[in-house]
Amino acid sequence: MEKYKKKSGDKLLAVMPVPKAFLKLALPAIAAQLINILYNSFRLLLISCVSGSFLIWLICMISPAAVSSIFTNDMDLIAYTNKSMRVYLAMLLIYGIQVACQYSFVALDQAPKAIFLTIWRKIIILIPLIFLLPHFISDAAMGVYLAEPIADTITVCTTGPMFYVYY
Repeated sequence: MEKYKKKSGDKLLAVMPVPKAFLKLALPAIAAQLINILYNSFRLLLISCVSGSFLIWLICMISPAAVSSIFTNDMDLIAYTNKSMRVYLAMLLIYGIQVACQYSFVALDQAPKAIFLTIWRKIIILIPLIFLLPHFISDAAMGVYLAEPIADTITVCTTGPMFYVYY
């Protein structure tokens, strides 16, 4: 400051706290806005994922034959698919919660949590259910199909609260 003394160095020294005070006041306000944007972004993602999964669920529940006829012309397979698709995709309407929370964990640099949730759903819950349920249900194939909505329900009931606690 000695160098600028001729140009009112004392005034320059007196002004120095102003930018610091501005930063102390502005940064929390900016951070609050960023947090608000983050919350609103997650809300939009959640609404989009739940709406999308609900729409797909609705189409598959109302007209499974139309959906399966996209992939095959075999009428016997389409007839079997009518029932099995409704069972297999029964909980797709809430699966959007799982998708939104899991991808948000990745976006928030919490990939280990997202990986755990994937392993939880597919390996820890779904695979054992696929092997166990056919022994308890007369139609073994239907037992395999039933494993998916059970795994989806358990996973959403785990992921939602886990994300709520983190977020």
